[in-house]
Amino acid sequence: MSAQDGKPYVPAPFNAFLGVRFVHWSAEKSELELTITKDHLNGSFKAHGGIYATMLDNAVTFGASFAGEGRPGHRCLTLSLTTSFVASAAEGDVVTARGRIAGGGRKLIFMRGEVVDQNGRLLAHGDAIIKRLTVPANGDPAS
Repeated sequence: MSAQDGKPYVPAPFNAFLGVRFVHWSAEKSELELTITKDHLNGSFKAHGGIYATMLDNAVTFGASFAGEGRPGHRCLTLSLTTSFVASAAEGDVVTARGRIAGGGRKLIFMRGEVVDQNGRLLAHGDAIIKRLTVPANGDPAS
């Protein structure tokens, strides 16, 4: 992961496949968005819950990974993620996932996240424990 225009660049094919876009990345929060397409729908023609869980996981992990403006982020692993599904989104809706630090230390970070639609309606929320890994000496967390 590296900082590009203040947002993380993620060489993750799954995120690209889903269409996830990074909106904000800072010490205070991370924010991602996704426009729901027919490929994101479940059998009830609503956004699949796995989309919300993936968006939450991305938001909390990237929130925990921030290492400073203009610096590459920490490499992180999700140790635990709880997800509560509250409402559903439909095709064409734009969903936003936000993650913020709730506590922790240098290595274990407690994160809170939420997914909302374009009207601010809560769709899902969750809590996570994220483990920060050491950034390699060369500054490239991808190595």
